[in-house]
Amino acid sequence: MNRHTVARKLDCLEILGRVRKIEIGNAKKYFATKAVQISSIIDISTDLIFILNESWEIQYVNQAAQNFFEISHTMVGGKRFDLLNLEIFSYPEIIRELKRFSFERVSRVRVPHTIHDETQWYEISLMNISLRPGSVSIALIASNITKEYQTEQRLRENEAMYRSLFQYAPIAINEADLSQVKIYLDNLEKTGVNNIRSFMDTHPEVLKDCMNLIRINNINQKSLTDFDNIYISQKNVLSYLYPYYTPDTLDNFKDLFITLKNGSEYAHFYSEIISITGKIWYFSNYVSVASPDHDLSRVYISYLDITKQKNDHLQVLKTNKELIDVSEEIIARDREIKELINKQQTEIHKLRTFHSLFSDILHATNLPILIWDSSLTIIWISVTLENLCGYKELHLLGKPIWKLFPKSLQTYQTQLISNSPNKDEIGLVITLTDKSGKEKMCHWKCIKKIAIPDSNEMSGAILKEIS
Repeated sequence: MNRHTVARKLDCLEILGRVRKIEIGNAKKYFATKAVQISSIIDISTDLIFILNESWEIQYVNQAAQNFFEISHTMVGGKRFDLLNLEIFSYPEIIRELKRFSFERVSRVRVPHTIHDETQWYEISLMNISLRPGSVSIALIASNITKEYQTEQRLRENEAMYRSLFQYAPIAINEADLSQVKIYLDNLEKTGVNNIRSFMDTHPEVLKDCMNLIRINNINQKSLTDFDNIYISQKNVLSYLYPYYTPDTLDNFKDLFITLKNGSEYAHFYSEIISITGKIWYFSNYVSVASPDHDLSRVYISYLDITKQKNDHLQVLKTNKELIDVSEEIIARDREIKELINKQQTEIHKLRTFHSLFSDILHATNLPILIWDSSLTIIWISVTLENLCGYKELHLLGKPIWKLFPKSLQTYQTQLISNSPNKDEIGLVITLTDKSGKEKMCHWKCIKKIAIPDSNEMSGAILKEIS
């Protein structure tokens, strides 16, 4: 080797930390060093690493890159990096980043690489690296991020799907952050407040502070339409509405905050808003906690406008009151009719008492009991049946009886129950499906056409799980 080749190789050894160079005038002296070799550190990495000087000339290639590009037996030191046409590093974005490379920043570019019809994704990082005092080099690092990229893709697809459902749902949904409310109430307890509910009643500013701490992170299209006139206040819409809530609604919010703070993941409450014109709007609100650590950082609040139903109900009550007033005038004129009505009212009271007692007795029997009407709609279940099927009463009331049956047996078992004779001693074997999807076989004793005064025709069944 001539002296220039020797000098170039010694300079490479200096970069790798194997020798130390001292310049004396135009002369250069090289000394072996016992320091940890930078090549040993770089070569243990599975990333593909190239070290370049400012002229893009290759100073070092780690072992992983040599093997990947099959250049371990090729002399690439001193060659310009862009002239090697390495597939992963040849993308225009990478060359563009190299051209505008600055030692003050780190650039990253993601590129695909296909091997045997399988696409791998790499993240190319461009950064400065100082391998010897007074010199700065360019490090190109290619990291295989295929798994991370695929995970991100799936997350983006799922996010897009659920975001679409969220945005275009036919009911209004708000995504809120109540984490600061939880922290606020927790701090109250730390200061010695034992009963937060009572404290909120005597300190109205606490509820107002909680309302101001709520942040609405996102609202869907239906909610945006409803609150179009206060869109500028989207982030603190509840604080904006605070002066328009009725006292009962404010009490409901107090209960809601305490319920969520204590760990509940679901809540339902009613709210009323008095508009500037004096009109009252009624809403049914559903709250669901979606934050994994229950820090209330993600809470979904959906609401239904029930103003029309409420007004219709109030109108019915008003009409009933007017009718009652007329009836009282008639009763006042006719003592006999009045006594008859009083007697009927007494009977109704007894019937209600009997119904309550009947319900309590059925619950106390500790048996799974189900009652449905002539349309096969569930109208009553016992607590024991709730435990057997895993459904709460509100999940079954008003639902068809075949909701409890496996899909493959719904038609058959429904016909079997409908056609069964009205005899207590006749028992059927019915397969139920609990909330988790597990099937359970039960003895099913039907009692059809239960006679209850002033009621539609009802039927019932007593169940016993078959072990």
